[in-house]
Amino acid sequence: MNTTNPIHDLKEIRKMMETSSKFLSLSGLSGISAGIIALIGSTYAWFLLGIFNSKALYYVALGTFEKNVLVLEYKLIILAILILILAISFGFLFTYLSAKKKQHNLFTPTSFKLAWSLGLPLVFGGIFTILLFLKGFYVIIGASTLMFYGLSLLNASKYVHPEIKYLAICQMSLSLFSIMFIEYSLYFWAFGFGVLHIIYGSIMYYKYDRK
Repeated sequence: MNTTNPIHDLKEIRKMMETSSKFLSLSGLSGISAGIIALIGSTYAWFLLGIFNSKALYYVALGTFEKNVLVLEYKLIILAILILILAISFGFLFTYLSAKKKQHNLFTPTSFKLAWSLGLPLVFGGIFTILLFLKGFYVIIGASTLMFYGLSLLNASKYVHPEIKYLAICQMSLSLFSIMFIEYSLYFWAFGFGVLHIIYGSIMYYKYDRK
């Protein structure tokens, strides 16, 4: 610390405080990869729904409509689980590489606080979504995931870069639009988890990761 330059000293102190109170290793590539995975997954879901809708009358005529609905549900559940696993895996990988590059410790008290703040609303959101599925409220599942995810990001925003607040607000806004225009809920979901993640991740990458 240079005592002959008080402005420089203040900047160094601020940087040290920010490093100790925020998790700054979160990589923009994590957001980009999650967005790409979500877009691929939502495209495949749209493909499955399209095939089912085109054959619905055929299934009714054969008396196998309920059976094929059940098959479709299982396929969508497996798809959702795969999207979640892949997004988390690539997110952790790129964050680990970012922390290694910046010579940051990945497991700190701040990172555990971030995980708790982000994870707790997501757990309740996941349980809520499962209950919606079991009760047959399929049409609002997409909106509920957007809302709980946005709330989770907002709750965890105090531990990461401030730009994540805007992503949180956009996700929650899309949730409301998804309810208002329920027939386009899959498109809102794809835009929220896909396009917005890619935009956010790209901004974070060029603003922080490339320094």
